[in-house]
This record gives sequence, C-alpha cells and structure tokens, in this order.
Amino acid sequence: MSSERRDAPRIPYSLEAVINGGGRSLQPCKTRDISLNGVFVQTHGAKPYPTGPVELMVKMPSSKARPMRRFHAQVVHATNDGVGLLFDHTNSEGYIPLIKLVFAKPKLPELL
Repeated sequence: MSSERRDAPRIPYSLEAVINGGGRSLQPCKTRDISLNGVFVQTHGAKPYPTGPVELMVKMPSSKARPMRRFHAQVVHATNDGVGLLFDHTNSEGYIPLIKLVFAKPKLPELL
C-alpha cells in the first residue's frame, strides 16, 4: 500500500501550460492535476525531464488580464507520461490565482 506524502489535496484540472528547463526549449503541455504545492504535467510522451529546477507557465481560466501565470518549480517525479513538479512559493504573484483555482467552487447549472 502506498502512503500519500502530499499535505494539500490534488484536484483533476486540465490547463494549457508551457514548461521550460531541464536543458530543453519551451514545450507545450497540459496539467493533469494541481494542488497548492505542485502539479503533474503531461508532456505528451516527450523524454522524461531530469530532477531539478524548471519554470512552468500555466494558462489560468479566470485571469483575463494576465492569463499566463509563471511558477518556479522542481521536478520531483518523472514518468513517460509527464513530470510531477513541486512549486517554489517565493513568487506570491502566481500563488494567489493558484489558491483561487484550487479552492474554487464549481458552478452549478441554473435550475429552470
């Protein structure tokens, strides 16, 4: 049985993103799930990223003025499907929209 090491719940959320780092140029990708502490990014079968720092730009759904938010992160897990990233929260500019995204209540359809 595996033990969960995360202290923040992950929510499934597919967002457009771009990852930069690991000795590679910008690579379009999508998030699979996200939490306040990190994200799993699907890299569409690209060679796994090495452990280390990367920069992730995520298109946030509710941010019209600046839809792309930048996060500094560390690759902590790599598979053939993608990478698990741990956010470096020194950049609070991106953290506030992340909090809003993770704790957003889903909109219920209007009753007729």
